[in-house]
Amino acid sequence: QVEAALLSIEPQAPLPELPEAAEDRAALEALLRLLGPARAGKVGEVLQDSWLETFSRAFRRDAVEAALSAGGLRQLQSVLSSACSAFLKDGPADTENARSVAICILAAAFLQLYSRANWTGPALKEDDELLPFHPSKLAEDVTKGQEILDALEADGEPCYELLCCPGYLWLSALLLGVLPGQDSHASCQFLRIWRGRVAFAWQLSIADASERGSGQCPTLFKSSVSDLVGVPGDTSGPLAAKGYLSPETLAAVQVATAPLLASFTRGAQRPGLVGVPQVLGVEVTDEVSGEVAKKAFDPPSRASVSASGEWEGITLAPPSVRAAILVELANRLCWYNRLKVWDTARDAACKAINFDFEITGVMGIKRQYQTTEFAQLVVKVKDGLSKEANAEGGLDGDDTAKVPETLSLKEMDDMTDILEDIKFSKDITKDEREQLQRPLTAAEQLMLLSRCHYIWASTNPNDEIVLQEINALAQRVLAKEKPREEEPGDGPLHTANWLSFSCGLWYRCRAEHHRNKTRERAAFQLQSLVDQFADEKPSAGHRLRLVHSCGYPARFHLQHEMASRMMRMGMVSTAHEQFKGLRMWPEAVDCLICAERNVEAEDMLKDQLEKNPSPRLWCCLGDILKEPAHFEKAWELSKKRFARAQRSLGKYYFEKKQIAKAVDAFKLALDINPMYVGIWFTMGVGLMQLERWDEAILAFSRCISIEEDNSQAWANLAAVHLQNNRTKEARACMVEATRRARNNWKMWESFMGICMKLRDIQGIIQCLRRLVELDMAGRVRVQVLGMVTQAVVNDMEGLYEGRRGRTFLRQLTEFFKFATEKTASRPDMWAFYADLQDSQGDSAAALESRLRQSRALQGRIWEENDPEVFLENLQEFVECLSCIDEALDEPSMKEAAKAQAQGFAYLLRDASQKLQSKLESTVQEPAWKPAVPKLKRLATKADSRVKTLGIA
Repeated sequence: QVEAALLSIEPQAPLPELPEAAEDRAALEALLRLLGPARAGKVGEVLQDSWLETFSRAFRRDAVEAALSAGGLRQLQSVLSSACSAFLKDGPADTENARSVAICILAAAFLQLYSRANWTGPALKEDDELLPFHPSKLAEDVTKGQEILDALEADGEPCYELLCCPGYLWLSALLLGVLPGQDSHASCQFLRIWRGRVAFAWQLSIADASERGSGQCPTLFKSSVSDLVGVPGDTSGPLAAKGYLSPETLAAVQVATAPLLASFTRGAQRPGLVGVPQVLGVEVTDEVSGEVAKKAFDPPSRASVSASGEWEGITLAPPSVRAAILVELANRLCWYNRLKVWDTARDAACKAINFDFEITGVMGIKRQYQTTEFAQLVVKVKDGLSKEANAEGGLDGDDTAKVPETLSLKEMDDMTDILEDIKFSKDITKDEREQLQRPLTAAEQLMLLSRCHYIWASTNPNDEIVLQEINALAQRVLAKEKPREEEPGDGPLHTANWLSFSCGLWYRCRAEHHRNKTRERAAFQLQSLVDQFADEKPSAGHRLRLVHSCGYPARFHLQHEMASRMMRMGMVSTAHEQFKGLRMWPEAVDCLICAERNVEAEDMLKDQLEKNPSPRLWCCLGDILKEPAHFEKAWELSKKRFARAQRSLGKYYFEKKQIAKAVDAFKLALDINPMYVGIWFTMGVGLMQLERWDEAILAFSRCISIEEDNSQAWANLAAVHLQNNRTKEARACMVEATRRARNNWKMWESFMGICMKLRDIQGIIQCLRRLVELDMAGRVRVQVLGMVTQAVVNDMEGLYEGRRGRTFLRQLTEFFKFATEKTASRPDMWAFYADLQDSQGDSAAALESRLRQSRALQGRIWEENDPEVFLENLQEFVECLSCIDEALDEPSMKEAAKAQAQGFAYLLRDASQKLQSKLESTVQEPAWKPAVPKLKRLATKADSRVKTLGIA
């Protein structure tokens, strides 16, 4: 219950009641005292508690600095580990569980203080000697700050160099890594929840971290996502407990996350690395045997959920906390590009609070002078926990009520006619209006913000329809409620949570930058969000409640976005200065290059290298000068840990066609951080060029494990399997490729080639139909049509999976019917269609198809100038006419002959005369001369038939 209370997102959450006869009552009372300060990030108050007096001495400034001076972080880690062991063992035996929870609470307090300094604000300016580090200074301003940043490197990805008080993130990670009971979870049910929070905060602190794929670390992914759900067929995580993920949902999430870790290695550990929890226990293997390569793309087995009560304790969390934890999982899945299972995780979060919503259209107006109502995009909510919350009294008319500064359109442009909120139609019922307008609780706001995160990560952020959907969600989050006072000193608030409201404003900014009438407000609002970091109210404790759940960006991320917007608006020099102040050198260089100030960009980097050389700066200089020696310098300077140096070096060699060197560089980079899908893909292409097929299979398989929807990787994997004569595996890969790139005709053409090798008639017909649907009928080869038709007509044996040709009669007939309707000018389509109809005994339909074939041939034959093509078409034309002539002579076709004989005779006479004229105009005797008398004989016969049938 204490652990659940530590996670509470509600204001003034009630504390657990202590049992009267508790043997460890004093320890439990101490834990209750620690909850409030820890949730608010008040580390000083936590360390001052009398119950932690002995333990906290190791964390005081003088003790920390003494340990750092004696032996750096390694010595500090040893001292703190000893202090933790002593604290757990020296007390009464019945308090060991409580003491382990106290360490978790202290780690949570460290993390909350770090989040306050970098995410929510306001920065804690007052220093205290009881604190291990200064609570708001940059790493470069504290003792051993650079060593702490180096220790926070993860998988070769360095942390952002202007992090505030990174020592607290390091301490939090350290404490959660040494907690006893980490295996049994007997007394700390929520350990993995806090480990996940630390890992994801760490991930977001990486310099190049992006939800678009760069800077993502597998070790941090495992702690923040995989450990929460477990491994398929092996272990289950805490979210397998009742009230969180259902067995089906848990299995889906496990299967989606397992491939990211199943085939990855940790890479070489840097000697002397301390303070980093070793969370990736994947067995290292360099085996690339044929069998391994063959099975590399196989999906993981389904999950088996443990039925034991291992995680029973975390079911004590209230619904809002369970919803927040599940939203955190959904957001991380989204951030790590596990998009297919986001819906299931979000649905589980909504279910926890009995909440649902839909994005729909409602009649209303959005302009001041608009008279005609149109459908407006809105968010309609259903059920939820807000009825009781809204029933509580508010402070009506309180002008001091606070929300994050919200700029109105009128403030930006007093001439605007756009309304701030939609004015709904009078026809809307009271209940429906309540669903559209009622203020949301903090937990409900998280659901909508998670949807914004998903849309932004999974779609094109420049798509205006997508941005309208995000705007509707953001506006729903921004619905204000009656002011209420939650905590003394904060004053009354107009919203359920200040940070979720700020996150709604942030998404509204993103959704408004593309519109001329709202672009100015979006820019000023974004600046306001940056500035409000320093506001004194509301308190840090209020802001930190949802810091791990709502997806609000760190302050330096907001500043980066602000500078990026300036650059897009043409304010390149201003954006350059902003990036330069943030020490985001790649972006600063991009600004100068965009402004055609390349020499200045080079001089800026060289100046910085003289002052403070770093691997990132050397790589930036290498990017500008295209000089591989700079990448090598960055690699050596980082003691062979800066993966970006080898990635850049590999790209350089690949562009220069030095493929073997490029592959070697890519391997070094991927050994350190294997979560770069583009590098796996490029290395796979290089391995194909080097004809190292088994290694190429492994490269593309790992590429797919990171980004399952990468159709090009599936297609290349198919090509490699085909090269190794594993045609069935190639077919399976092409099925996946075409499923993900249905509009790419090249994929379907490649798929058809593989199906031809396997004699897979069904697959060939599917490919042919899709090519016609894509208006690429010209890519349909006559030989393929002929082979498929003959296989079906002759009921060929020994086809794919032991089938016979007649099995596909209906599918092929449907294809020809569709294809001839869409491309009537292809004579070969009509010819094979007629053969198929003949095989079914439908002579009348076959005659009609051959007549259409003749018209299609006549349409192109007389305009052909190439002698060889003309001869080929003429032969086909004469053969078609002969078939028609034979069909009209059949006794069973007497009625059809009466209907078609006259037109057929006209066609033959016309063709005969044109061919005779063409013959007379030639100088030399053409190869097609024998066709002239054949046509004349057919024309004479046709005229006789007309007379015989008595047709006028």
